[in-house]
Amino acid sequence: MKNDLNFTDFLKDVFSSFDKKVENSGLVSICLEIPCIDLFQVYEFFINKYAFSSFWEESDGISYIALEKCKYVTLDGPKKFEVAKEFNAENFKNLINLTEHSDIASISKIIYFFSFAENLKKRFSTSDVPSMEAILPKILIIKNNNNFWLRINSHVEGKSSLRTLVEELWLIKNQILNSNNQIIKKSFNNPSINDFLTSLEASNSDLKRLINKGVQLVEEDILEKIVLSSRVKVKLKNKLDLIEILKRLKTSQPNTCRYVWKRNSKDIIFGASPERLFSFNKPNLILEALAGTASSHTNEDFLLKSCKDLKEHNYVIEYLIKCLKVLDIDNYKKSDIKVNSFGDISHLQTLIYSKVDNLCPFELIRILHPSPAVCGSPKKEALDWINTLESFSRGNYASPMGWVDSFGNSQFRVAIRGARYIEEFVEFIAGSGIVKGSLVEKEIDEIKLKFTSLVKEIFFVEAAK
Repeated sequence: MKNDLNFTDFLKDVFSSFDKKVENSGLVSICLEIPCIDLFQVYEFFINKYAFSSFWEESDGISYIALEKCKYVTLDGPKKFEVAKEFNAENFKNLINLTEHSDIASISKIIYFFSFAENLKKRFSTSDVPSMEAILPKILIIKNNNNFWLRINSHVEGKSSLRTLVEELWLIKNQILNSNNQIIKKSFNNPSINDFLTSLEASNSDLKRLINKGVQLVEEDILEKIVLSSRVKVKLKNKLDLIEILKRLKTSQPNTCRYVWKRNSKDIIFGASPERLFSFNKPNLILEALAGTASSHTNEDFLLKSCKDLKEHNYVIEYLIKCLKVLDIDNYKKSDIKVNSFGDISHLQTLIYSKVDNLCPFELIRILHPSPAVCGSPKKEALDWINTLESFSRGNYASPMGWVDSFGNSQFRVAIRGARYIEEFVEFIAGSGIVKGSLVEKEIDEIKLKFTSLVKEIFFVEAAK
């Protein structure tokens, strides 16, 4: 649709498509191309108007804002990837597109967030997260390069219901285009970082015991690798300025994906993930090995020559290739190992490429997750030890989050370098990979480095010059 198309002509086109594709009622999707906008500005305008929202912003790739739920399923317990697959198939089968667009980026998408491990028992605390959340958003604002679209999904009953939906779409379009003039600027007091530093210091002895046990497990050949994590929880005395945090993360960590999953005003997960689990843009499949960590202030040759970091990284590469073989994918190639910087933190990175005619993203996630980058090797044994040694549930930390479109294209990230705001508290989790040659103090320093890269953006601490 053209940006200058008026409401009457647009409505006429939608009605005509409805007459051809729908008997009287059904689940419909309507899309409208819109002019260039600022996603942060638009999200700031809408974030408090809807109970649920999600934000996904990449510097190179598809970005979106999702508002409200059209269709959704939440699961506690096993078989989360199977349930996600069924939800995906059912809703895309029933969804009727009433507008056509040549750009594949504009098509309908369902968004997903999984937990790190399956909840085998019913949730007993408000802080527990579901095993899986799958949502067909009612409103989806999509960005790809310099192109933008507004999409709305809803069940309609006849043309009267359809007209109401088109009017809602048109109203949202006008709100988007005028969002800058409608935002009421509020001043926020910068939250104090002292409470975080106090909590971090208090966790030192427990963290040291945890890492010592991990080192013992690999030195005694019980495991090849284990990723152990620490959690720091602080009460936020001032209001969370989420949009400002996202803007700071984009500036300080431009190679990442800035993400938000807002279940409601008291439960918000957000961060800037450097790690892509996989992307599938038919027929191109890309897997990413991201493991081995150092401060970006360190000479990048340090990581490339570090036996410990190379060993940690190679476990991930070997695992990803094994996963491809499980899926009978043999035609792959991998890039050279390089150092990629994400703000204050640099990682060893290897990309693995393949061409695949067809692929079930949920089958791929089921096989890939959790990879040695966030769990360990062998996987089952490492996972058992993580559940034994860590004193908290990881929840959504280090779990897959992403989207699948109606053509089967998909992208999933690993939810790391993030925090969870819940009931006025902010929870931070960070981990490090332990292999033979790991030193306890070095692993603790790595965890603190990962904490600091996010914490300073939340508490508005300026980087040292």
